[in-house]
Amino acid sequence: MLLGHGECVAKKAVGYTSPLGLLHHHHEFEYLTIQITFLQGLYNWLVAVAMELLIPREEEKKSARRMNQALASCTMSVVFWITAFYNNHLNFYSDYASMLKRYVVLLFKYYFSPIKTFRPMSLLYIPSFLMTGALIWRAFQTPSDESAEVEEEG
Repeated sequence: MLLGHGECVAKKAVGYTSPLGLLHHHHEFEYLTIQITFLQGLYNWLVAVAMELLIPREEEKKSARRMNQALASCTMSVVFWITAFYNNHLNFYSDYASMLKRYVVLLFKYYFSPIKTFRPMSLLYIPSFLMTGALIWRAFQTPSDESAEVEEEG
């Protein structure tokens, strides 16, 4: 098919039955990056919509509140359904978790392993990732300003 001679001849001539197989074989890390970031972006957006629906608004009526809760539940059900559908329709991996595992292995192999080749930029991005992780940890461990004010008053 790639060479215009039908699938059998193309497979014998180049070893791949589809352009996706060629991409997966030669650029697996990039293929996984595209697959994972697309799905993760979709998940993030849908979960953000559900969270926005769950946040109570001032002067919100009981019927509107219940409708928002129902819509948030529906949105999360769609997220689970997408995951179930995606798990059964992956081309090269058994499920989404195995795809994420393979991505982490390739990420460390290509960008954090000094054995393969030394990357001078790793002197910048590895400490940057470590600092970002420490700052995220510190941000989540710090109480919010509102709770600090309540503790001072009480």
